[in-house]
Amino acid sequence: MGIIQVQLPDELTALIDRQVADGLVASESAFLVEAARRFAEDLAAEVEIAEMVERADADLAAGRYVTVSTPEESQALHEAAMDRLRARLASDEAGN
Repeated sequence: MGIIQVQLPDELTALIDRQVADGLVASESAFLVEAARRFAEDLAAEVEIAEMVERADADLAAGRYVTVSTPEESQALHEAAMDRLRARLASDEAGN
C-alpha cells in the first residue's frame, strides 16, 4: 500500500477527528481511504453518465426514439426499461 502525505485544512482535520471520536470510522487513515474510494467511484459514475448522454444525443439525432402518447404506452415503456435494468443487474451480479 502506498503512502501519501497531505496537509488538510483545520476544518477537515476536525471533521475527521470527530468521526473517529464518535466511532464512525476506525482511524483517520480509514476515513481518508474510504473518502478516496468514494471519490473515485463518483468520478467513474460521472464518466458513465457523460457517455450515456452522448449515446442518447446520437440516438436522438439519428431518429432513434419513441414518442409516448398514452398512459398505456408509458407503462409499456416503463416495464421494458425495468426488464432491461433487471437483466443488467443480474448480469453484473453474475460477474459478466
